Amino acid sequence: MKPPEPGKKPKPARRAQADAAPAKPRKSRKEQAAETKERLKLATLAILERVGYRQMRIVDIAKEAGVAVGLFYHYFPDIKSITCEVLSDFMSAMTVDARQSPRGDDLFQTLRAQYLILVRHFDNHPGLMRCMIQVSDEIPEFGEIWEQANRKWTNSFARYLEKCMGGKGPSADVAVLMAYSLGSMADAMMYEYYVRKNPDLLSRIKSQEHLAKILAALTYRAVFLKNPDMGLPDENEWRGWDKG
Repeated sequence: MKPPEPGKKPKPARRAQADAAPAKPRKSRKEQAAETKERLKLATLAILERVGYRQMRIVDIAKEAGVAVGLFYHYFPDIKSITCEVLSDFMSAMTVDARQSPRGDDLFQTLRAQYLILVRHFDNHPGLMRCMIQVSDEIPEFGEIWEQANRKWTNSFARYLEKCMGGKGPSADVAVLMAYSLGSMADAMMYEYYVRKNPDLLSRIKSQEHLAKILAALTYRAVFLKNPDMGLPDENEWRGWDKG
């Protein structure tokens, strides 16, 4: 035991084991393995956000997770498999968020709420949103998941448009075409703004809410050929565009 420094009183000895903090129960191997796998997945998400899929290496994932490189292969066979898994999980979480915003009878307000959720994902995770589009072409397994999710959402949107038009709108086939067109418009706008940092958009879009309202208003006009009754992004700028 090291003696106390001169002029300092020795610290009192610790009391008996009865006063000591109870030892934490040791985690099982299964729990430890689950934690390690989760650390690898979180590390992958962080690197995908920063540098993207093409620049990511397994050694970088292991370093970010604080584990040996060899341990990576205990959980994943290659970099494609972990990328597919983490992006699929991320996309599932996005779907859960979207479902928390109910679809009401007011098309404009429903669109605004739905677009706002997607806008926030682009704003918070532009790198991951870029990666999902990129990886959908480069990893067939994820490409199938991506395509199925997009088709499911688009067809659901088409049915909702038909409902909002109350049977007075175009056929079901045209509603699907409208849903694909409008969805592509919104995706492209958000990609240009958040991923590509288009200066034409950066100087005109003021906030998440502003962009969500713009997309909702444009979609509403495409469906009903008129402006929504209330909630336009900028009343003065949109004035005069109220005729079908």
